[in-house]
Amino acid sequence: MVSRRKKGSTESAKEAAVAAFSRPSTLQLESAGATTPPDQQGRRRLANTYLIEREMMVADPSQPRQVFDDGELQELISSIRTRGIKQPLAVRWNVELGKYMVIDGGRRFAAATALGLPELPCCVQTAEGKDVLIDQIVHNWQRVNLRPLETADALARLRDEHGLSQQELADVTSKPKSEISKLLAIHDNVTPDIQFRARGESADVTLTKRHLYNLSKLSPQEQSAVADHVRDLKLTATETEALVSQSHGRTNPRSAGLQARQRRFHTDTADVLITFNKTGATDSDVERVLDTVREQLRSGPASV
Repeated sequence: MVSRRKKGSTESAKEAAVAAFSRPSTLQLESAGATTPPDQQGRRRLANTYLIEREMMVADPSQPRQVFDDGELQELISSIRTRGIKQPLAVRWNVELGKYMVIDGGRRFAAATALGLPELPCCVQTAEGKDVLIDQIVHNWQRVNLRPLETADALARLRDEHGLSQQELADVTSKPKSEISKLLAIHDNVTPDIQFRARGESADVTLTKRHLYNLSKLSPQEQSAVADHVRDLKLTATETEALVSQSHGRTNPRSAGLQARQRRFHTDTADVLITFNKTGATDSDVERVLDTVREQLRSGPASV
């Protein structure tokens, strides 16, 4: 039936609308029961993740890890040059600087800077102050080659600037209180000159965390001489503990017994440590051992 309504009238508009909505739709709408593709299941977007211009970013000067191994950094530079940055950096906005400060991913930032990358993938964090430092300590603690004094310095900052006790430090870092105590003893009691020797790119690698903790038990006047002894004779941490115990007039049964079974000799070409199966080895015992070694060398290649 042809409508005789006046064109442009209200009645004509109503009839046109009814006719339009009564026709079958040609749009293919997703049904309520449609399944999600397998590659889109169990995932959701992360908030605050962006590509940020490198010129808008700066390294954190208070980052616990202050020294990067040059060889490892060069390997990272080579990897990023070939494959790009696969893991976003954690950054936070610094109002005073007007830039993003890197709070996790310092090596990646250094490598990106060396390569001149224009922008980096970043996750923007909102944590401030104490929480940032705790995160940095925990992240770095999980990685290898973190120098003991770097961790000790950061823990001391948490203690001194934010008033955390040793137990609270252990709780927030999930580390034993005994380890926290030893690191703080290194920070507080090891003399500045010994600390200087254990820091930086040219750090004395013979001064491990255990060595430094044993040195922290000595007076400032004794530490330098014992540290020199550790370096010259390449003493192990256990041997250093025995030496420190002797200087204090104490006897650690385990370390003292081990030392009594060991004789160490320093030459221009090698350090020789002989561990006997008995305590109280004499010079004659050493000579007999060396004679036996000579016979073994004449008989063939030494066993490993």
